[in-house]
Amino acid sequence: MKMKFSLQAMVASSALLIACGGDSTSTKPEAKDTLADGSSVETIYDLGKCTSDRIGDVIFVEEEGVNYECTKKDWKDIGEPESSASKEDKSSSSKVKSSESKDDDSSSSKDKSSDSKDDESSSSKDKSSDSKDSSSESKKDDSSSSTATSSSSVPESSSSVQGANETVENVAISKKTFTGVAEKGPFASGTAIKLSELDDVLDPTGTTFEWEVTSELGEYTSAKVTLKSQYALMQANGYYYNENTYKKSAGQLTLKSLVDLSDRNSANINVLGHLAHKRIINLFAESGKYKNVPAAKAAAEKEVLAAFGWSGNNHAFEDLSIFGSYEDDAKLLAASILLQGGLSDADLTSRLTTLATDFEDDGRWSDSAAKVAMADWAMKNDSNLTVIRTKLTAMNSSVPNFEKYISMFVGEIYGIGVCDTKQDGMMIKMTNAYSDNLGKTYVCDGDRWRLPKSIENSFKTACTKGNNKKTFTDMNSSSSPITYVCDGGNGNWRKMGVYDFSKSAYLNSEMEYGEIKDSRDGKTYKTITIGLQTWMAENLNYYDEDNANLVENAWCYKNVKDNCEVGGRLYSWTAAMNLDSKYLKTSAAALIESPHRGLCPEKWHVPDTAEWRQLKTYVAKMETASTMTNDHTGKLKSSRGWVGYSTISQSTNEYGFSAIPTGAYYGIHADPTDNYSRYLFDDAGYFANFWSANEASKSTGAIYWFLDYRYNYISYYYSSYNEKDRGFSLRCVKDKE
Repeated sequence: MKMKFSLQAMVASSALLIACGGDSTSTKPEAKDTLADGSSVETIYDLGKCTSDRIGDVIFVEEEGVNYECTKKDWKDIGEPESSASKEDKSSSSKVKSSESKDDDSSSSKDKSSDSKDDESSSSKDKSSDSKDSSSESKKDDSSSSTATSSSSVPESSSSVQGANETVENVAISKKTFTGVAEKGPFASGTAIKLSELDDVLDPTGTTFEWEVTSELGEYTSAKVTLKSQYALMQANGYYYNENTYKKSAGQLTLKSLVDLSDRNSANINVLGHLAHKRIINLFAESGKYKNVPAAKAAAEKEVLAAFGWSGNNHAFEDLSIFGSYEDDAKLLAASILLQGGLSDADLTSRLTTLATDFEDDGRWSDSAAKVAMADWAMKNDSNLTVIRTKLTAMNSSVPNFEKYISMFVGEIYGIGVCDTKQDGMMIKMTNAYSDNLGKTYVCDGDRWRLPKSIENSFKTACTKGNNKKTFTDMNSSSSPITYVCDGGNGNWRKMGVYDFSKSAYLNSEMEYGEIKDSRDGKTYKTITIGLQTWMAENLNYYDEDNANLVENAWCYKNVKDNCEVGGRLYSWTAAMNLDSKYLKTSAAALIESPHRGLCPEKWHVPDTAEWRQLKTYVAKMETASTMTNDHTGKLKSSRGWVGYSTISQSTNEYGFSAIPTGAYYGIHADPTDNYSRYLFDDAGYFANFWSANEASKSTGAIYWFLDYRYNYISYYYSSYNEKDRGFSLRCVKDKE
């Protein structure tokens, strides 16, 4: 076999230069030429010296695509071979001869190649680099986009591994270039990559190739590799991105991976491969438990994952990337983060070395203290996992769900089990005596264990992804009971607000409601008769994007569409009246009808001040009110959603009007210095505001009626806080028959 970086090739090239009239003063020693007649070489520098015993030999030079013949004086170009088929036959034949005739000299040259690599291989590499053609360059360009996600095209190892006792023929690798990534976090550009050929018993043969990482994402493209064996030990040595500190490491790290280069165009180096490489050799070559490398390799990789509490492995470790899209990629990233923990670069090297050696003999991780320390670090830094994800996403948008596997590791080590849908919401106390977290309580939230928030400890009830929107009523509140809602998990209990209830929850379940259907959009609304009037018991929620009067004059609270399904839509006065928005700044008195339908459904209209007053009077008389400031018309409020103020201001909604404190849209009238109306949308839970069909004394204002969380009556504004471009609710009243 021709060795690209061997001392023998370098000496032979020197001899060629002498034979062709080069510098006669050269003192480089000659080497014995072993190329057989009819064989092939990569460049003319590999031909060796044309000596008397080689006259008549014909060698094919691949770089030039022609044959060279050894004549009396030197090598002579005799043109292209007879056919590509004959060239392949000769090349194949020569390889067999070369393999069969390997003698002590070739073995010696292999040793010399290894010893003198630093001095002489760079020269060979430079020549190889100079002779690369455009297709080689395009390969490098194409590879950079594929290395980070190489696992996406990899066959599952579980379906292709031979039986433990089955013998597998070794496959030679010929002039192959492949891509890959070196990752703890990504290794930095300039990191040295070394590939060492392994023989039939996985011992190094002395044949090596070297190249470098070419990007800050750890990507590389190999040199052109020719090996007798498909198995090699790959090594990365350099600086890397530390996921846990969000910056480049202060010291260098070495990772090794035993790879199978057959039937693949990429091979990666990572921490899982490093942990498995000694165990693979033990299972195949030392213990003899497996008769072939693929089976030994699959078994070792399965053992490594099992040590972390992770079952199965569908992809070989050299196919994994921390930026891959598979579950095994997520396991790799989780392992990288856990193994790093809070360690220095030197301590990480020590941990990886110790662990790889620990796995070697029995495939088990025997250091319980180290495992518990890693789990403790993970729980202490649980909140930092979000930052780690954010930083990694900035480097590559594809970041797998590593958090899930960190949580599985913690559950395994702590003995509290896997956090899954069955355990979601469970609060479990730590009983592992080796842990610094002994006695602490943990919450299963979705697919990860975390520490509970203080409010969860207080309620003794967890807010998790699985019980999102779940409610909890604090009966121990100093005033009246307070209901909380779980907002998205992660311990986010908050007081239940107006828009957390369903629309039907605001109705009085003991009342008998009517119903109408708006023919324009098919929406239905509950209705209630109070005295001689029939009112909608819900706020209007009508919108038509083709209606110019509604565009930019109708809103859902905080622009959340679902809020309109609960509290209806907020309208400017012109939108509620279905008038051109130009009347926001000028009087529309000439256009107001009696009754004025406005935006209400057919046979319904916008109530004027007289109709609002009629409603108020009816309720006040029914309640035998003695004063206007406490006329009990506050009973028009819904029984839910209102901020508690006093027992007097509370409502039982006994008239079924179900006024919801929807808040309002204030637009340019929002005042951050005020107690209320401080934001664009504000005051949900405090006020219910309803437009009337009447303009106010100023042409830019209109009269609106309101209910206040502090008071037990309904009233109106006609000279302040009533600009037409504010967004209030619309309650329609039925036309008289």
